[in-house]
Amino acid sequence: MSRPNTFIVTVKLAKNPEHDPENKKVGSCPYSPLCTDVTGEHHSYLEESFPDEQAIRAHLEGQGVHVTRIEAVS
Repeated sequence: MSRPNTFIVTVKLAKNPEHDPENKKVGSCPYSPLCTDVTGEHHSYLEESFPDEQAIRAHLEGQGVHVTRIEAVS
C-alpha cells in the first residue's frame, strides 16, 4: 500500500499590525486549527491532497496565496 505524498507547505500572509513576536497568540488560523502564532506572517501546514509540489504551488498561487516553501515529508 502506498502512502500519500505529504508536504510541509509554508505560506505568507499579509502583515498584521497586531503581531508581536515577543507575545505570540495561540489559536486557529486559515491553515491550522491550532496555530502557535496566529498574527504572524508565515504559516506552515501539512498537505496531502496533491501529487507533487508543482500541483500545490499552482493551486495556491491560483488563489493569490504567496507560497514561500514546500518540503516533501518522507
